[in-house]
Amino acid sequence: MDEKNLSRRGFITGGALLAGSALLGPGCAPTTEKDDTGLAPTGTAQASSGTGTAQGRNGELTVRATVEDDELVDIQIVRSHETISVGETAQAVLSGLILENQTLDVDTVSGATLTSMAYLSAVKDALAAAGQDPSAWEKRGHASLSRDEPIPAAADVVVVGSGGAALCAAITAAREGKSVVLLEKMGIFGGSTALSGFGFAAPGSWPQQQAGIEDSADNLAEDMLAGGDYEGNPDLVHVVCDNALDAYQWLSYDMMVSWYPDVVQDGGHSCKRSQCPEDYGAGTVQRLLAGARSAGAQLFASVQADEIAKDETGKVTGVRGTDLLTGEPFEVTAGAVVLATGGFGRNVDMRMKYNPELDDSYLCTDAPGITGDGIIMAEAAGAQLVDMEFIQTHPTGNPSTGSMLDVGGIRTYGCAIMVNKEGQRFVEELERRDVVSKATLAQTDGLGYFVFTRKDAEADDMYGWAGDEIDSMIAAGLWAEGDTLDEACAVFGIDVAACADSIAQWNADCETGADTAFNYRGDMSPIGDGPYCIFATTPTVHYTMGGVAIDTQARVLDAAGVPIPGLYAAGEVTGDIMGTNRLGTTAVVDIVVFGRIAGKSAANLA
Repeated sequence: MDEKNLSRRGFITGGALLAGSALLGPGCAPTTEKDDTGLAPTGTAQASSGTGTAQGRNGELTVRATVEDDELVDIQIVRSHETISVGETAQAVLSGLILENQTLDVDTVSGATLTSMAYLSAVKDALAAAGQDPSAWEKRGHASLSRDEPIPAAADVVVVGSGGAALCAAITAAREGKSVVLLEKMGIFGGSTALSGFGFAAPGSWPQQQAGIEDSADNLAEDMLAGGDYEGNPDLVHVVCDNALDAYQWLSYDMMVSWYPDVVQDGGHSCKRSQCPEDYGAGTVQRLLAGARSAGAQLFASVQADEIAKDETGKVTGVRGTDLLTGEPFEVTAGAVVLATGGFGRNVDMRMKYNPELDDSYLCTDAPGITGDGIIMAEAAGAQLVDMEFIQTHPTGNPSTGSMLDVGGIRTYGCAIMVNKEGQRFVEELERRDVVSKATLAQTDGLGYFVFTRKDAEADDMYGWAGDEIDSMIAAGLWAEGDTLDEACAVFGIDVAACADSIAQWNADCETGADTAFNYRGDMSPIGDGPYCIFATTPTVHYTMGGVAIDTQARVLDAAGVPIPGLYAAGEVTGDIMGTNRLGTTAVVDIVVFGRIAGKSAANLA
């Protein structure tokens, strides 16, 4: 779920972005067979190989390049901490460009610029180690990303965006027999959904029933309304909650999503109801991409939609924009348009317009393309905007990169406490995200520190599923371990005596089952003897609750509350659902429920 998000994820890119393979295109992944040395068999050809290393977004990135008779025949990833859904996709795409065109002068992949630059630098060093002149390889001509089919001039339904809401809308509309064109401005499909843990709050699910947990859609709605200090449209909340179980079952049996059997009580929820897919957001996106393609939808990456076209009656007739691979303008006429472009967390100017506090000193968990494009286009087309000032920070962000920490999910496990530099607990670890975030920002340096034992980390296989993240945190000075509490606290300058007192009080409360300090609402287990682990965390911009106003059919509303004919929206681009604060594991319920509704409504109109 979004509190426990794996760092090793599947990769996604556009079949319509590169020729050939449905995912990557020819040459985008090494296909040469290897012998037991790890090198390509060379026969009688003159062959050499070398390795190169560069600093990627999440740590060191090492590649091995193999050259035969002045031809680069293979590039292997030796070590990579990069997120598969973003960074490793970029590496695969760049590998294809380099191998096919025999040049290092290639386009980077939008949405993964840091990884792209690191990968090219590592390949350059690897070629030098193989006895090549890297500068000569940079002068062999430029290779650009290409498109194997043109953007259609017309479709029944155009979907803008490629995250979970967009893909659910595309699948639904295409299965209604409509021609569907999906447009994504980045070079990689998936949006923020691909980076998420895809935690799903499903009241009444089979695992919840097996655990003997009584729950209902109404209970979830009550939690969402209370968690959001709700003053918006409760009808939308009930649509999400009433359809949550059906959406969960659709993902399970139609999209073949497999789930971990455990149900977890996430922050602000009144019971354990949240589950996580076995391959998390990126794997779920892969299944949705396959579902969209199987249904006949056409998917195009690196396409910037700039404007919603309307006729003289005010009806939406399609979208206009720019093909980012060619620089040429385009227009797709359509019977209906679905906006599913996400929020605006990455747009600092837009954040500050509505909430001046959230300036560029705040980092962000969102995918790079989450810049409010759909909201801006919709407003220009007459859409009403709601709740724009409500922007959520996630309490367990990486203080260096802003990304959401996978290991931050430990706040829901009941085996760790969060302390400040003075060694004192300052908030219930399982409180709402906004509450924990505000409490953390009020501490010294705006940091919190989770304290737990290595034994508990190993029991959760944390060094397995979050191994890359932990390695990069150690390198960045954000993760400390020690046989004694003194050793672990010393790394961050935490008051060890006060921290020991905090642990002692927690352990005493575990005996009675009642947290006397902050009323921890989940199960509690004592923090045992060392070795100890401590990691630092800080709030980071995570979700924008505001966006375009919609009705229960996902129709976009104008300033008077009247639907704009032909325009629909779903997901984080919309407002009036989450209120002032979103509960964890509800966003993906929203994107699936309203993504499918938007697709159905658009298909019915088209």
